[in-house]
Amino acid sequence: MLLGATFFDLLPESVDAAQSQGWSVRAMLLVLVIGFLGFYVAERVLVLHACVEADCANEAHRRIGRMSAVGLIAHSTLDGAAIGAASLVNLRVGIVVALAIVAHDMSDGLNTMMLVTRGEEAGRTDFLFLGMDAIAPVIGALLALRFLPSPKWLAVFLALASGFFLYTATSDLLPEAHRRSPSPSVTILTIVGVSIMALAIGLTRLDYAALQRLLWSMF
Repeated sequence: MLLGATFFDLLPESVDAAQSQGWSVRAMLLVLVIGFLGFYVAERVLVLHACVEADCANEAHRRIGRMSAVGLIAHSTLDGAAIGAASLVNLRVGIVVALAIVAHDMSDGLNTMMLVTRGEEAGRTDFLFLGMDAIAPVIGALLALRFLPSPKWLAVFLALASGFFLYTATSDLLPEAHRRSPSPSVTILTIVGVSIMALAIGLTRLDYAALQRLLWSMF
């Protein structure tokens, strides 16, 4: 779903906004790469995602759970900002991006609890981190609505969000899914997810007034 939202909606809207400002498509693709690499560097530095204990060779990697949870909260804030920026294009784009982020952020909530509890029983402070992760996208969306009114900055941010989405899908979710299950169903469901997003975005772009006129003319 993240891949579908990136290539069928978020990135095309970024390119459209950029072209309205007289910018080239190449410039937006460069921003996408910067977003991809920026999130990669941030993940390497902050260790944003949970690490299965058996896979961690470095013991120190398991001792920064709360710092990593803060990284996840920052990540969720950026997700919310992507929703806010997409909503500035129009409501349809905002809804599509929100659906993709909701699908992805479910795993972020689980990862946050895994990081702060280290697999032990959760305490009250641990649930505070979960609450912060849950409200972070709302804060990010409000910040985007307040500070991203300009079309040129909107184009840049949508391209950056495309890079974030692309990295999360290709370097985190897909490899983890295949690691946990080598079944062909993972591949099939990946294609289904992309197809669902493509169909949903295509339906939102239909000219329903023209379709209604066509149907009336047929009958």
